[in-house]
Amino acid sequence: MPLQSKTLYYGTIACSLISTALYTAAPNTVVATINVGVTPAGIAVTPNNQFAYVANNNNYSITGQDSVSVLNLANNTLATTIFDPSFDEPYTVTINAAGTKAYVTNSNGTTITIINLVTNTVLQTIPGFNGPSGMVITPDGNFAYVNNYGADGASGTGDTVSVVNLNTNAIVNTLTVGLAPASLAITPDGAFVYVINYQNGNPGTGTISIIQTSNNTVTVDAINGFSGPFAIAITPNGQYAYVTNFGSNNFAPFGTTVSVVSLATNQIVATINLDIQPSGIAITPDGRLAYATNYNTLYAGPGFTNLTAGQGTVNIIDIATNTAIPPIIAVDQSPDAVAISPNGEFAYVTNYTSNTVNVIALQSFQIAAQGCQMQDRFLTYIDLINKLTWTASGTSLPVSYAIYRDAGLTDLAGTVLATEPLVFLDHNRVPNINYTYYIVGTNAVGTTSTPVAVTVTQNC
Repeated sequence: MPLQSKTLYYGTIACSLISTALYTAAPNTVVATINVGVTPAGIAVTPNNQFAYVANNNNYSITGQDSVSVLNLANNTLATTIFDPSFDEPYTVTINAAGTKAYVTNSNGTTITIINLVTNTVLQTIPGFNGPSGMVITPDGNFAYVNNYGADGASGTGDTVSVVNLNTNAIVNTLTVGLAPASLAITPDGAFVYVINYQNGNPGTGTISIIQTSNNTVTVDAINGFSGPFAIAITPNGQYAYVTNFGSNNFAPFGTTVSVVSLATNQIVATINLDIQPSGIAITPDGRLAYATNYNTLYAGPGFTNLTAGQGTVNIIDIATNTAIPPIIAVDQSPDAVAISPNGEFAYVTNYTSNTVNVIALQSFQIAAQGCQMQDRFLTYIDLINKLTWTASGTSLPVSYAIYRDAGLTDLAGTVLATEPLVFLDHNRVPNINYTYYIVGTNAVGTTSTPVAVTVTQNC
């Protein structure tokens, strides 16, 4: 949520699936819920996909509850909780490419806390910030850019980004950007940092500042027209940025859109309607989909009192068409940030009011299939055989495939292991019949794919 105030807000051989999966689940379903600390905000996944670190913002200011939760992603459990005096409303977590350090922004103070990810202990702090609420690291690992939103008491009054030398852990430059820089993202090549400026949260007032990292020059209000911009994600090909429009921090009015920005022209090229208060956003490693959380937490009474959290949801955006596609995923209350594992298998959503993290299974692969019919003659007997062949691409491929003869997936024709040729032969078919099959892949973690329909339309 915005930092402006302290108010809460898968010949025919049948083979069995051998997998280490803890469950089998359709894609885009919640498969686990993990209890974490008080009002979890930012979350980051280690490069090896084994752990996630959650910044527990402690929005209620409960003594001793500023913390970072460490999640074991092999079994979706809380591994440990890190407490340290340096934490001051920790808000985001950024992990370096080596997976050795995590950097925690202390949004109510002036420091960033560095955690050793081998020992889960605090190494040191970096001072000199003003309500830091986000951080990106250059591809070479030498520098970081930190947005200064403004600390509590003067929250939302910051207008700078600090440049940090990660070899010396010292601020080496301070750059002026727009008012209330809420988040930032760096292009895959590291050439530019895009900073979203919340401004006052009113419709159309938000901006993007662009930092050229080669010389740290800034174009302050380079792109305009956002409404309480809260989070930003850049596509893996570096061509587009997706910005959530949360809306006004006092929720009058609230936002319901995501803006798509062309990084070639630095213009908003599409606006996508989502649910209430789009908050966090993350893009799958293959660049096909974006997942956006909808905070959906509003004041019910006069004078901005009686805060009420509605059903939290996650929208899926098809990046090729810039449209929201089904399903809408129900999660816990006040979903804030979302992170996607580097292998594309899962999304992790922090729920600010519920004090939980929801784990969503994702389809990390795509299946392309074709079918044809062939004949096997023996004396006067003719065997009509439907032949299916397919390929799979993605970041976490299936370990097995199930082939069904019906869309309801009740007539199982057979299964094929991924270690075998991806071919299925269905013998003794009837002539002059149009056959359609449905292939479902299942990967090692148990996520099944959306069925791929294959119609046999020609002779082999």
